Amino acid sequence: MVKPATLKITEQQWQQVAEILQHYLTEYPVWAFGSRVNGKPKPYSDLDLAIISEQPLPLSLLAEVAEAFSESDLPWKVDLVDWATTSERFRQVIQQQKLVVN
Repeated sequence: MVKPATLKITEQQWQQVAEILQHYLTEYPVWAFGSRVNGKPKPYSDLDLAIISEQPLPLSLLAEVAEAFSESDLPWKVDLVDWATTSERFRQVIQQQKLVVN
């Protein structure tokens, strides 16, 4: 996976993110949003990722992905958002900022 140019993380950080996405979420589109996409992130700003699915994701899958990010060497938190359980208002915010990463 090639790092999107506008995603404000290093190439090494992207490699870790991409490995986790490829291992756990190959079946789902994933969008990044928030300050690491469209703002000026601080060094420890989190990375917001929306996992796109019409049906709610299995809790076990979300837990596995969250654990993989938590155990990685990334210096910041990764927040996972399940698109299917997200309010319409928050979906609009995500869609305005989205950067397709997977």
